[in-house]
Amino acid sequence: MELTQRALGADRHSVGTRDVAELEAWMRELADGYRTVVVAGGDGSLGVAFNALDPATTTLGYIPAGFGNATAHLLKLPRDPARLASTIAAGRARDVDLMAVGDRLALFAGAGWDAEVARRYADEGARRLVGWARAVVEATPRLFHRSSVRVSADGQTVHEGPMELLVVGTTPFYGRGLLVNPGARPDIGQLTMRVYPGPAPLLALEAVRWAARRAPRAAAHRAASVTLHSLDGGPLGVQADGDALGDSGEWRFEIRPRAARLIGRW
Repeated sequence: MELTQRALGADRHSVGTRDVAELEAWMRELADGYRTVVVAGGDGSLGVAFNALDPATTTLGYIPAGFGNATAHLLKLPRDPARLASTIAAGRARDVDLMAVGDRLALFAGAGWDAEVARRYADEGARRLVGWARAVVEATPRLFHRSSVRVSADGQTVHEGPMELLVVGTTPFYGRGLLVNPGARPDIGQLTMRVYPGPAPLLALEAVRWAARRAPRAAAHRAASVTLHSLDGGPLGVQADGDALGDSGEWRFEIRPRAARLIGRW
């Protein structure tokens, strides 16, 4: 962080909070007048910046300092601090598409088991690897109680039945650089979505493919809007950029073209 600050000759501000509304208000107040804002944190902190700052006047840089850091893989950010500082200082920025879900703009979202892990991780205090491992173990029983859902893309049903996981967004990468949604891009004006119906053993095999960066067997669908509807009356959890958004019987995901401007190795 210090190397990037020196490379940019930038001011530095910090806040300690896990409250999204508090962080967003803090960013809005402090960012006024800055043309470039660099966020040091996780995907969720960068996601707050998507919602707090005006892409017409603000360019965003990112120092990955969270646990998942999925966006670092999209931006091809180097891990070496000196090279990272140079990349951000070079300022190669591009307008990127985001997704609107609920009242949140985000690069990626997950529904079902993914959201359950995100919720438990936050409830445990977001304690990095230890907290994530515990969240996965605690959420494992959820894998054996699949929701029955209908998923529509631009008004056409593409899946009806059991679901372990739905992924949708404008980036192929999820936490730790897993290739969960290959083909997703932030510059095509469409969302890319996949349904992983399960059961649990099949999802485990897909997870091996994500880690190996091999294309999953689940088919990709592209659309401007995606709707997820519960058929069994049960609530469906959703996470966006790693932050749990809550539960609802129906969710709608919509493309927002050129909704942020990000520095990366484009």
